[in-house]
Amino acid sequence: MSIGHYEDELQGTFYTEPLSDESAVMTYIKQDQVIHVNSTRVPEQFRGQGIAMQLMVAMVAFAQEQQLKVVPECSYVEVAFKRQPQWQHLLADTCQ
Repeated sequence: MSIGHYEDELQGTFYTEPLSDESAVMTYIKQDQVIHVNSTRVPEQFRGQGIAMQLMVAMVAFAQEQQLKVVPECSYVEVAFKRQPQWQHLLADTCQ
């Protein structure tokens, strides 16, 4: 499954391609060098296939490439960071 990404000045979305109403999505709001990941949604028919983790990996790669910090505001992202200690350095200071 291919993961796409789009971003404007204030927000962005990682999504399963092609983008449609059936896509899984992870959204964030960008403030300076920090992204606040506020939602992860996987349609019911696609749950249990690791798609949310694919979105997570894409977001982490993006944050590392862009030297961004992350504030997990949705429960999935919060739990994923707790389970992946190698990602802890990406958390914004307010999250540690």
